[in-house]
Amino acid sequence: MSTDPTTAAANGAALYRRFLAAFNSGDLDEIAEVISPDFVDHHPGFDINGVDSYLDALRNAHATLEIRGELEEVLEAGDRVVTRVHLTGTHVGPVLGVPATGRDVMWETTEIWRVRDGRFAERWAVDDLLGLREQISVQEDNVALVQRVSDVVNERRYDAMDELFSDDFVDHNPAWSVDSLEELKGIIRDVHGTLDFTANLDGLYAAGDDKVVMQITFTGRHVGAMFGVEATGKPVTWTSIEVYRVAGHKVVERWVQADTTGLMAQLGVALPQ
Repeated sequence: MSTDPTTAAANGAALYRRFLAAFNSGDLDEIAEVISPDFVDHHPGFDINGVDSYLDALRNAHATLEIRGELEEVLEAGDRVVTRVHLTGTHVGPVLGVPATGRDVMWETTEIWRVRDGRFAERWAVDDLLGLREQISVQEDNVALVQRVSDVVNERRYDAMDELFSDDFVDHNPAWSVDSLEELKGIIRDVHGTLDFTANLDGLYAAGDDKVVMQITFTGRHVGAMFGVEATGKPVTWTSIEVYRVAGHKVVERWVQADTTGLMAQLGVALPQ
């Protein structure tokens, strides 16, 4: 005998609250009591079939996000129950290909549940996975790391670079050959002494999960011998595009393309015709 749609909806609202209480407490046995054995869960791009697979998905959500839900609204329509839920958690395991960050996260989901014979038989859900992905993305951390590199260089705190670069850091720069971070610090120190420069960021943005692009305009004054030219006191400016590769929360590799030719011209260095 089929369930009356009005009764199903009324029962469905209570059923959902029972489900949510069990969901928040991690009581999968109780959840199995309100989910049909042939339950189907529809998400954009994939389905979950069967109660066991759905319980596995919930188990993983608890293990990786310590997830909890707060019901914001429930609407009843025939054998359907519509819910809006505010989800919160902590990113403690790999999610969407991103290793654990320990960050607190929150996002929203809208669900439609179909009730059959006193259990949920089907669900359609749209989650703000893009918002979740942005909260746990390593890209934000990488950009902040490279920003700190620029800051400590401008502040001339060369030894502070030690905690920002890996021990096996590799630098690719056509203007010089660098085999270690210590050599790089020495070059930066020397250029500060001759050009008294400041790095002004024109752009700083992530390029994938392990690279950051920096666009820079350097401004300074020629206060020491450079390229064989004695100090002139002239103001100088030049640009650079730099790509940083980050791993393990440290810079491991960098590629630099700077307008060295333009700088040399400003200093009066004779250039090939």
